[in-house]
Amino acid sequence: MSWQTNAPSQEDLAKFDDERAAQAASLADRAADFYTRFPGDANAARARVTEIEALQMAVHFGATNRLADLAARERAIIQNTNAPEELRYELRLDAIGRELKSAAAAGADMGLAMEKAGRELVVEFPGGPEGYQILLEAAQAGSMATMREIGEFISGSGGPAELTEIGRGLLRRADAVGKPLAIAFTAADGRAVNLTTLSNKVVLVDFWATWCPPCVEQMPKIKQLYEQYRTNGFEIVGVNFDDDTNAAQKFVKQQDLPWPQYFGGRGGNKFAREYATDSLPLEWLVDRNGVVRDIHAQQFLEAKLMKLISE
Repeated sequence: MSWQTNAPSQEDLAKFDDERAAQAASLADRAADFYTRFPGDANAARARVTEIEALQMAVHFGATNRLADLAARERAIIQNTNAPEELRYELRLDAIGRELKSAAAAGADMGLAMEKAGRELVVEFPGGPEGYQILLEAAQAGSMATMREIGEFISGSGGPAELTEIGRGLLRRADAVGKPLAIAFTAADGRAVNLTTLSNKVVLVDFWATWCPPCVEQMPKIKQLYEQYRTNGFEIVGVNFDDDTNAAQKFVKQQDLPWPQYFGGRGGNKFAREYATDSLPLEWLVDRNGVVRDIHAQQFLEAKLMKLISE
């Protein structure tokens, strides 16, 4: 006897989502009814949270008509300074996630959308890390002017020192362009690396990690460029962000990457702290005089490399 299973149709899936949305919306209404009728009950606060969680589920399953209700309920708790800080922060993150998703769907400028969301989050919750991370990504995707503006904003945000340091790192990164790059270390294979002594070489500084899919995907292309242009005075220096150094070294061996590597992990990476380079992939180009020429070299890398080699 053979058994056959039929995959649910799109119509069945849509019906299932509608049912889940209706159930969640009904739960939200019952929770709202409870805390409205019994505002002094010990469970009233929990009922408000249940209403929000149920509305989030309803919206997730397609009940867009409840989106305004969800936003209003979240806003009421976020603005209530007597509510637990952790809850207010979590709800604000949920709201920002929806805002950014909506902006992406509408084809908005995501750099501007992320900068706006990050600034608002840092102002409201200067002690929370997510706003700084959003701004870091916006800075990396934006212009040099944007990087400086975000760096100055973060530096003066009044948040914890380990977070405001991100802003100072962004400013140091922006200031690196047009100056010699002071990166020196002893590579895993014993080679002494000092960018100031790589005279007459065009150097690509590749900040990467195995946990970064784009980094892994572009590695064959980088290796191809190395093989193609190394006789023209092209060199690569890798700065790895894997906390598992063994895994990173195994990857280097498997891919047969011949250039020197710095294995500094993520949290303890001195170059990450110095230049706020936690968001990957990131590639810098240094000219034959040891001067940083581009800190967004991952964009149109080969064309930029050929230009520097020909100078």
